[in-house]
Amino acid sequence: MKISGLAVLSIIIILPMAILLNSYANNQMKTIELQVAYDSKLQSSTYDAIKAFQLNMANSTTSDIADSKIRDIEASITTFYNSLAGNFKMSGYGENVLRNYVPAIVYTLYDGYYIYSEYDNKLDESTSSNLEEDATYSDGQEIYGLKPYIYYSCRYKRGSDDFVITYSLDSYITIQGMINGKPVDDSGYLLSGVGYNGSTNTYTYRGITIGVEDGRNEGLSQKVYMPNVTEKVKDEETGEEEEVSIYNPRDIEVEQEIDVQGNLAGWIVKYPYRKINGAKYYVYTDSNTGEEKVFSMINDELLPQQDRTTDEIFNNDNAIKYYKEAYEFKERIKGYGLENLSTADAVDVNGIQYTPENNPFPIEREIFGELDNTSGTFIEDENSDFNAHRIEVIKNSIESNLIVAISNYNKVSTSDVNFAMPKLEDYEWEQLTENISMITFMQGLNIGGKVYNGHAIVQNDINEDFVSENSIYLLDTDNKEYHNFTSDEALKNVNLDTAIGLFNVDFERRTGLARYRDKSGIDVTYEETIYYYPREDQASYNSVISQKSVDSSQSISELMKQYAGKGETTKEGKLAKLYYTALGRERYGQYRVARDIESLNLNSNSN
Repeated sequence: MKISGLAVLSIIIILPMAILLNSYANNQMKTIELQVAYDSKLQSSTYDAIKAFQLNMANSTTSDIADSKIRDIEASITTFYNSLAGNFKMSGYGENVLRNYVPAIVYTLYDGYYIYSEYDNKLDESTSSNLEEDATYSDGQEIYGLKPYIYYSCRYKRGSDDFVITYSLDSYITIQGMINGKPVDDSGYLLSGVGYNGSTNTYTYRGITIGVEDGRNEGLSQKVYMPNVTEKVKDEETGEEEEVSIYNPRDIEVEQEIDVQGNLAGWIVKYPYRKINGAKYYVYTDSNTGEEKVFSMINDELLPQQDRTTDEIFNNDNAIKYYKEAYEFKERIKGYGLENLSTADAVDVNGIQYTPENNPFPIEREIFGELDNTSGTFIEDENSDFNAHRIEVIKNSIESNLIVAISNYNKVSTSDVNFAMPKLEDYEWEQLTENISMITFMQGLNIGGKVYNGHAIVQNDINEDFVSENSIYLLDTDNKEYHNFTSDEALKNVNLDTAIGLFNVDFERRTGLARYRDKSGIDVTYEETIYYYPREDQASYNSVISQKSVDSSQSISELMKQYAGKGETTKEGKLAKLYYTALGRERYGQYRVARDIESLNLNSNSN
């Protein structure tokens, strides 16, 4: 065969193959592009949803109540689907179509989580016949909504002991069940680095002495929107009644007067405050009598507090109480004989021992083995066995329930997709166990060469429910600027003798609803949304915004541990003291359902 013939034959054979390979490569590139684009759209929609959740929680003083939290989550889910529909609009998918490809949404909270997915509605058997006609959903009807709250819990059996430990995103735990033949219902922060000095009657953390904070410190004051509350007061001379403002701050510096329809609706004023079990209590000066009084705010409604004194606000011993209760809880754990509790004692929810094949805790650990810090590792340290097991419990609970929830979605979905729980990487589980988070799943969309299966995780790192180790800022009160504690500026540029540590939420913008009721007889209420910041301080560009000066080589926990070891009279020790004090103050101020109300009697001796 001539060379020309071979060339023609080669072209006939190779050209179609080249065209096919080129077409395949183009299709693969388009598939990858769509995969990346859909990942970005899902991530963006999840971010919008968690931002809505964050804003709703920040601007509600009842966000720690279950009903309020459910309302905020449902509003966040609505935002997610609205955002998803907007992001996929150019791809031809509407909101109703997209819902069919989202098998589950998860909100991981402080001590448990919600799953938004399909479930069977169940009416109580004894009352279902009466409720059937009036019920929104019928018995057995498949509903797509929030399932009941699930705690991060694990059951343990050891001899006659049978109890459940509920974990959280930090070292706060709750123990419920039978131990040593007695019922136990106990909870608290578990810290092995806390100590008690009997001679001085003081508590220390990692060698740092914790003291009372002066509530008159400028750092422990915040701006709040205060409505123009009036009441009728009888004039002693004339006997006539007249309306007067009973919380009128005209005699003190007013940040801003709020007008609605030309009428005075209220003021934004800075007051000293203290947070107790989730509620903030402020001190104001009555302009009529000059007397200092205490009040609280519930969703823009001012409530006088007769059972709180100004001394309780100005002598803020939240931090002392935090470490005191942690020390006492540590001693009670020893009293229960739980120092040797092992992961091998864990059983499933039915009390059945795990087999080697289904054991979610394959590595045997002593859960409270570091309680006395004999190994040099604190129980609250990131690398402790307690934390390793805590993360395993959270992971096992979420994973096992998500497998069921996503699998059950196959029963109600009108698509031909086989929904299944994807494998999450270790770094993704770290995200879910480090902070309040949201994880969304989308499966089954056609992206050309394959079916799209994706998920997105976004953390809510600014929230009222969880004081993480990274959520405390260092406020330079001299320059009204706040910094990251791991920044070089914290040691070099800040006057640590006047500085204070504050919760990151307290620097976020707030909203209020200003109202004015027309007294002309028409009785029309005018409303206007206002915006303000609780503090006027500015974020440091290098340590908070760009984070150029932040030491990211180690965690803040490890860095403060090193600083504390240098002694509290050094600059490093002073910085550690400010951090531990703020962390204790803010954590003790959080709302905890299991907390003994008697322990919140602030008139009692802190020590």
